[in-house]
Amino acid sequence: MESAIKKLTQTHLVPSRINKFWIIYYSVGIAGFALPQTRDLFTNLTGFSILLSTVLLFWFHQPWNFRFLGASVFVFLGGILIEAIGVNSGVVFGEYQYGATLGPKIMNTPVLIGINWVMLIYIVWQLVRQINTHVIGQLCIGSSLMVGYDLFLEPVAIDTDMWSWGNNAVPHQNYLAWFVISFVFLGVFRLAGTHYKNPVAPGLLAAQIAFFFLLNLIL
Repeated sequence: MESAIKKLTQTHLVPSRINKFWIIYYSVGIAGFALPQTRDLFTNLTGFSILLSTVLLFWFHQPWNFRFLGASVFVFLGGILIEAIGVNSGVVFGEYQYGATLGPKIMNTPVLIGINWVMLIYIVWQLVRQINTHVIGQLCIGSSLMVGYDLFLEPVAIDTDMWSWGNNAVPHQNYLAWFVISFVFLGVFRLAGTHYKNPVAPGLLAAQIAFFFLLNLIL
């Protein structure tokens, strides 16, 4: 059994195959959301998709050390905390509430939100730390990329009951909050001295951006 699993992972869980998998998987997702007959099914699989993408992403992470784990735990817990404050007060992002799509909640906040923050910050930090500029410039570029990601995400999230906004409008405050929070979280990864080059991270971000961009045209 152990040898079979080892052979399976060495054959299939390799960067080239996973990068192809991102394209196929998210293309199927686009088709599933586009068809009214399967939209509910694919909406219910949203949480699974976040978990699957995160597990596959971190399968290729190296090195695992206390600095990386500490930064990741900070972003995970910080993400849940700031979202909990936001959803219960309306102060941080504006007036909004989470739907049922993202699964179990703590303080009216899905646990998956913390995981999603870690996944996005992880990928974006890998990209921007390679840019030859001052660290503040890297953090600003990374935060702007996060805001751009959210611009594509918001309409899809609303249509699929991930969350909903008061007055059915996304406030400008939300995007400012995304920038500031992303700046802080990326800064935590910078201060922790996390250095990694995950071969499947850029492909995952590109697949997700294309996924949300195309769904904005379809839904």
